[in-house]
Amino acid sequence: MEKLEKIINYIIYCFRDEPTKLGKVKLAKILWSCEREFMYKTHKRLSNLEFIKLNNGPVPKKYNKILDDMVQKGIIHSFNTIKFDKKQTSFYSLIEPDMNDFQAIEISIIDSVVYSLWDKSANELSNMSHDSFWESTNTGDVMPVESVFMRDIQEPDENDIAWAMQTLKEKGLE
Repeated sequence: MEKLEKIINYIIYCFRDEPTKLGKVKLAKILWSCEREFMYKTHKRLSNLEFIKLNNGPVPKKYNKILDDMVQKGIIHSFNTIKFDKKQTSFYSLIEPDMNDFQAIEISIIDSVVYSLWDKSANELSNMSHDSFWESTNTGDVMPVESVFMRDIQEPDENDIAWAMQTLKEKGLE
């Protein structure tokens, strides 16, 4: 099993007692959040997964193929259910996750993200993923997980602007 498949299987396994809490959209948002948190904390990629902008937020590239392949390999099972009057594709794990090849920090970040997003709906998660970078990206374009560092950029407040204007004035550059 590839690392990405192990990550997806592990996330699905976390929801084994309540599989309808994890639909396809929510799984995509958890994957996005895991990748970004891992990048933010370690400056490395968790997996080789690429994300593209779609209307509901970042989605893994070839997402349907990845999940279909995992179903074909007997790693996960997908089933349809109705949630909030809408069809939802949910999953459950057919194989207990093997995380032996993972570092403690990888598991820790995945666990932290899963449990922080546990009770969020797919709509809430979509809204959370619509940050300024998502807004500025064209639909269908790749959204690099490195964009997580944009959250460190803050808009200047009045004090910052006043300081900058004063500095320019002092240097004769106004």
